[in-house]
Amino acid sequence: MKKSVLLLFLFILGLQVFAQLRFIERYEVASGLNDPLFEMINSELGLISFRTLPEKGLNLKRNFQYFISDSSLNSADGLIEFPVKEGYDMLGYDTDKNHLFVLFTKGSAMNSAKYVFQVDLETKQGLEFIVDNVLNMELVEFLVQDQKAIFMGTTDRRPVLQVHDLLSKSVHTFQGIYGNDTQILQIRKMPETQSLGIVLSRKGAHRSRDILINTYDMIGNVIQEVKVDQFGDRGQEIMDGILLSTGNYQEAMIGAFGLERRNTYQGMYIMDINEFGEFDFKLYTLEDFPNFYNYLNEKSKAKKDAELQKELDREKIPAINSVFSIRTVQQTPAAYYVYFDQYTVNTGRSRFQNGMYSPMGYRYDRWNRMGIPTINDPYLANRFPMTGNYQTVPEYRYVSAHFAKVAKTGLVLWDNAISYNDLVTGFPEAFGEVAVVGEDMYHMFVENQAIKLSFFRNGEKIFENLEFEPKLINENERIRDTNQESLRLIHWYDRYYLLSGTQRIRYLNEAGTDQSREAYFLTKIVVDGDMYQPEQLPD
Repeated sequence: MKKSVLLLFLFILGLQVFAQLRFIERYEVASGLNDPLFEMINSELGLISFRTLPEKGLNLKRNFQYFISDSSLNSADGLIEFPVKEGYDMLGYDTDKNHLFVLFTKGSAMNSAKYVFQVDLETKQGLEFIVDNVLNMELVEFLVQDQKAIFMGTTDRRPVLQVHDLLSKSVHTFQGIYGNDTQILQIRKMPETQSLGIVLSRKGAHRSRDILINTYDMIGNVIQEVKVDQFGDRGQEIMDGILLSTGNYQEAMIGAFGLERRNTYQGMYIMDINEFGEFDFKLYTLEDFPNFYNYLNEKSKAKKDAELQKELDREKIPAINSVFSIRTVQQTPAAYYVYFDQYTVNTGRSRFQNGMYSPMGYRYDRWNRMGIPTINDPYLANRFPMTGNYQTVPEYRYVSAHFAKVAKTGLVLWDNAISYNDLVTGFPEAFGEVAVVGEDMYHMFVENQAIKLSFFRNGEKIFENLEFEPKLINENERIRDTNQESLRLIHWYDRYYLLSGTQRIRYLNEAGTDQSREAYFLTKIVVDGDMYQPEQLPD
């Protein structure tokens, strides 16, 4: 009898766990298990998925394919194709208004021939623009705003940024960027003012680094310069950051700070910038985040909290010895929701030289533009040339994820954390995907084909790292194989996520014969923390 009750309980519990994450819609494109993946980018017309696919046979021809999905993953026009010039492949992309722009390159050399392909997403017409008058550079970023293509990269180990007008063919180089000991940390398009916001890091006096937050017009002239040459106490520096608009021509930059020369993190900063370029800081240390060690078990957390209190009693700023990197910021009119990852980097060398992997590396918007900057990215060699910079592939050991809600007045409203259980990967960018829905926050990621979900309500951790197996919508079909390296999870909107990749599906045809098909898929996932009802085992 007890065994029957236990089995019934486990069955009911399984239904409750499953209900918090449901696979509700799916779209497939016939594709080999190891074929190139589709990149994705959001637009006002829907979700755009696109890739280049080699033609069969012994040639260098490729076809550009794309399809547009609505919020239910329906695609009215299905797959649309354009031929690609022989020997060319996709390097970068962006959207501007109702147009998709794709940068193609012939080879990976700095002086490779390039062209921009523009797709009118309403008329489905394509145009080609030759790019033959920009500097030879190792390309890092490609953007388009108002028919002007923006190329950012490095030449002679110095950053360079140029704007190429697709219509007039004119080229303008941005002022004050090309120089020694300078890094471009972020580019933000500002279509409302036809300008660009650019965050720069530059070596200053006494081995310190200055942060410049500049606004440029679209021909490269500086409209406004904000120089952050005084930050915190002596030795404290900005380690990373995300620049975002807060409305009314005001901005905020949020990230981690610490002692860069000691490679030690100390906490989070919020820098408010008004329309005149004036700024002020708010600094937050572990004293302001009482739940920082919530990713540990009870005994380990108590030990860490005691060590922290001793540091505070001695009026010392506690150190965060791992990399503490900001991942996303979502905002409401009154508050910021911030998400940090804590991880370590093992490169087999004392200091990693490539700026992409350093604490002050360029910040990519992998969901909206240049795709997934992973070691397995087929365009990695073009975007981030590796020759001479390092000999080993870096290994990232993820420790924990940290979340906080901070009022725009400065008060920390809540904070919390979950564990990654020392997950090891080669993935350098934001590992988890966060959704903020009212006072609920969801954090989700994929590990070894398992989806892991955590849920917070008003800052309270309701559950952590619940595991879910990917499912199909059609109950009469089964997943036979999944290309694990192809899986990609992103937050789409509201409480909805997208899981994509390639799979081999087993099914029965009309004659009842066992069949299989290979496909690239998009699956829409909904999360719902209200469905979580933890039960106690019966006595």
